[in-house]
Parts: sequence; C-alpha cells; structure tokens
Amino acid sequence: MNILPALQAGSFVVVLASRAARDEITHVTAELALRGPLTILDGGNRFQAYRIAHLLRQRTTDVQCVSKRLFVRRAFTCYQMLTLLENTPARRQPHLILDLLATFYDDHVKTPESIRLVEACLRQIDRLRQFAPLAVTLGPPLLEERAFLIENVCTRADSIFEETITPQEVQQPLF
Repeated sequence: MNILPALQAGSFVVVLASRAARDEITHVTAELALRGPLTILDGGNRFQAYRIAHLLRQRTTDVQCVSKRLFVRRAFTCYQMLTLLENTPARRQPHLILDLLATFYDDHVKTPESIRLVEACLRQIDRLRQFAPLAVTLGPPLLEERAFLIENVCTRADSIFEETITPQEVQQPLF
C-alpha cells in the first residue's frame, strides 16, 4: 500500500486500515516529514513519535530539524476533532488526519449529532485540501451501527487505499 504517489495538491486520500497497517502510515509520515512541513491531527491517539524519530534517524543526521516540521495536535472527542479542523490553517503542506472517526463512535454522542459533526469535518477537510494533499486514516468501526460514517467519508475521497491482511498478520487469541 503505497499512498505517496496519490498525495498530490488538492487530493483527499483515505486509508482504511486496522492496527496491522499502522506501520505503513508511520513510514509515510516520516517520508512526508523529510520532504517538508506536515500537519498531523490525531483523533485516535495513534501518533507514534518515537517510531517516527527512529525512522528519521535512519535517513538523516538532523532529526531535530526534521521533527520541527511536524505540527501535531490531538483530539479526544468528536467536538475537539471538529474544532481542530476548523482552527487548522489551509497551508501549502500535507495534512494527515489519523483515525478521524475514532472519537465519533462514542456512545454518549447520539447518531444524528455524530452525522452532523462528520459532515462539518468533511467541509473543513475540503477547505484544507484546496492547496495541499490531505490523507485520512480510518480504522474499523467500534460501533457497528455507525459503520456508515466510514462510507460518508469515503464517498468524498479521491483515492481509497484498503489494507489486505495476510495470514501472518492474523493472530490467534490466547485463552
């Protein structure tokens, strides 16, 4: 799953991935940081700073300079995610939104409200991608009755990448 060629100015790329594909996203994040500034909005507490620093050390001696190009902000509720998107300037640098929908599966937020908030987030995503590429990662839904939110996001995307799980990645639970 190589999403880098799809990340062109104005593009909206969705990566459907469970935990098995997070390493790929970490590599993409490191590569984008090596190329220039990168905005990362983290909706599922998935940003792996130490892993990214390790990858950067393999490619450059000036990790501190490259890491200063990363602008990381986190959201812990769906309301915070919308606020983060609203307050993120539309710059000419890639935007990476990790686990956009993770906070939208909160059962304390009614389904109509989560729909309204996702639509508002998608309007902000359209604003942010005017001048730069934007990639969103989506994990499997935590609440099956909200799985349609993934479809809502995917219908707006220019490209969708979906992981394929190989037999080695499937782990047998231990009982």
